[in-house]
Amino acid sequence: MWEDFPESLVKLSGLNGLVYDRRGYRKSSPFSITQRSEFYLQDEAVELINVLDTCNIKNVIIYGHSDGATIALIAASLYPQRVKGLILEGAHSFIEDSGKAAVRATCERAKKSSLLASLEKFHGNKTAELFRLWHETWLSDYFANWTIVPMLHNIGCPVLAFQGKNDEFGSIEQLNILKQEIKTSVSITEISNAGHTPRKEAVDETMKWIKEWFSITFTITQ
Repeated sequence: MWEDFPESLVKLSGLNGLVYDRRGYRKSSPFSITQRSEFYLQDEAVELINVLDTCNIKNVIIYGHSDGATIALIAASLYPQRVKGLILEGAHSFIEDSGKAAVRATCERAKKSSLLASLEKFHGNKTAELFRLWHETWLSDYFANWTIVPMLHNIGCPVLAFQGKNDEFGSIEQLNILKQEIKTSVSITEISNAGHTPRKEAVDETMKWIKEWFSITFTITQ
C-alpha cells in the first residue's frame, strides 16, 4: 500500500528504516478484540515501543499517517527520551464533526463500491473487521470527546506535520493545534492538490517538504 515511499524516505534521510504492520493489518496477527476502547491509540503507542525494544532500537524519528500519525504523537509524549523527531501525515489530535461526517460517508461509499475489495489485496480476510473497528470507533459515543491535546505538551522533539488541503478527515485546525500546543520546533503545511494521502497524491511536494525539514533539523547523510 505504501509502495516505494519508505525506501525513498530512507534514501533521503540516510537513516535505517523499520516498517511494520500493526496488529489486524496485512501480515500481522488478527485482532484479539471485538471492540476498541477510548485508549486504543495509547495502547498502540505502547505496542510501537515494544516493537522497537524487540528490535533493540533505542532512538527513532517516527513517520506516521492518519491513526499512525496520532500513535506517533502519543509515543513521543509517553517516551520523549526515545523519539528524536516526528513526521506526521494527516494526524488527528481531537474529534471534529467534519471528520466524523467523512467517516460516515466512507461507510456509505463502501456499501455501493469496490472499496473493501480493493483493500482485500492488502489486508486479506482481515479487511472487513479492520474496516468495522475503524468506523465504529470513530463514530462511537465513547470516542465522542476523545482528545490527546493535553499530551502534546510532553513532546520534546522537532515535528513536521502536513496534510492535504482537500483532506476530508481533518481540517487545518488539526495542524494549528500542533503548532499551538507543542513547545518544540513545529513546521506545518497544507499540501495542494491532495487529500488524506499527500505522499501518494502529491509525491514531489511531499518529498520537498520532508527534505527541507530534514536539512534544517538534522544532518542528511547521502
